[in-house]
Amino acid sequence: MNKMAEKLCPSCKKALKLRESGYPMGSAFLKADRVHVDIYECPECHGIRLYAAESDSNMVTCPKCGTVHNAKEACAVCALNAALDAEGK
Repeated sequence: MNKMAEKLCPSCKKALKLRESGYPMGSAFLKADRVHVDIYECPECHGIRLYAAESDSNMVTCPKCGTVHNAKEACAVCALNAALDAEGK
């Protein structure tokens, strides 16, 4: 398994610390515009840097609708559909 390359803060040149991997960004409805990023923080200046997710090991595909999402979260599309269905009853 390849170790991820160390990322340095462009402002103070300190090593960035990974805070969250595979974080979903974008609309759950516009699947083409949804991306997953790794969030890094600088321990010195507390700047936040986003990088394209290096690993999809924490990603799952919803068996009901096919949306790819982080395993730590529920499927947003199915949750919204359930809420809209309940509202219409």
